[in-house]
Amino acid sequence: MTEERTLLLNLIRASVAGETGFAIPESLDWPVFIDEVQRQGVAVIASDGLQRMYDAGLYSAAGDPRELRRAKAKWLAKTMQFEQRYAGQIAAAKKMAGWLAEEGIQTMVLKGVVVSDCYPVPSHRYSADFDCFLIKGGEHLEAYEQGNRVMEKRGLAVDRGFYKNSSFQVDGLHVENHKFCTPFRGNSALKRLEQTLQRMALEGPLAEWNDSGLMLPPVLFSALFLTEHAYSHFLHEGLNLRHILDWALFKRKHESDLDWTAFGKYVDEFGFRRFYDAFAHLGDYVLGLCEYSSLTAPERRMMDSVWAGLDLHESVRGFAGKLRLVGNTLRASWKYREFAPISMAKALAIQVKGFFFDRNPAL
Repeated sequence: MTEERTLLLNLIRASVAGETGFAIPESLDWPVFIDEVQRQGVAVIASDGLQRMYDAGLYSAAGDPRELRRAKAKWLAKTMQFEQRYAGQIAAAKKMAGWLAEEGIQTMVLKGVVVSDCYPVPSHRYSADFDCFLIKGGEHLEAYEQGNRVMEKRGLAVDRGFYKNSSFQVDGLHVENHKFCTPFRGNSALKRLEQTLQRMALEGPLAEWNDSGLMLPPVLFSALFLTEHAYSHFLHEGLNLRHILDWALFKRKHESDLDWTAFGKYVDEFGFRRFYDAFAHLGDYVLGLCEYSSLTAPERRMMDSVWAGLDLHESVRGFAGKLRLVGNTLRASWKYREFAPISMAKALAIQVKGFFFDRNPAL
């Protein structure tokens, strides 16, 4: 483990767990460290950790090298940007939920505040958009369609070009209105998971978040949804520290109110066991609850892939995007061998089947 990566983990632990019993190495390569912070999506979290060290008198800002002073100025600006964005996103989401409530539609949050509320400072978790799942009278599909129409009546352009969700902008907030929770096209196992998640959402109970009109799903739903989301990210694009931190902090917050027995059964049923055990163990490692030496060889390889960065494809739609996805799958053959219940060949067959023969899936 390099000094730069060790320091980044220590600053994350200082930020989210108050652990400040470490020193900043004098030989640190600051440009390499700053680049690592940016690539892992945790600049504001690392900045919070550094501030804790200053506050505890363990490190003096007067001794900061020039590179760090410049980075801190950028991080401060980013922190302010995050806080302003968070406030704007919440205001826009509440406005949207109000429009939908006028039609008797509930707005259930899929990630968003479900995850950010697990952080010491919710506004310091990066969020690019707002994912929701609409419910009316115990039904979803009609609520999804009606929600799109409500937005169009408000003069918003609704993009229905993707089978999984529609999208639109509310006061600058990019909203994904989910028809489905998972990318199950062509995949019978994920289709069963989709049915399970929708049943959980419709059966509830939902809880209103801060009198906002935004509804939180059952904790078991969120645990299963976040696990599948991370699993898909890992196989198709990779994980970064923010993904691992999201789960580790969710797990910490809901340690006592999640039905772990039921969750474990679903993890086994849907083939997530090998991935989940490694992913959760890495979460413990990132929080400082276990040592690197406790990680198995496959877990260390997963961690190495985290440091390697993401291989994104979601920004490219259509056939070009699918080619990128196929390329990612080919490069990730080891992930299927170590962590998936299916082979890489089967995964490619599912992608081909979904794209060519299941373009508009239904439950």
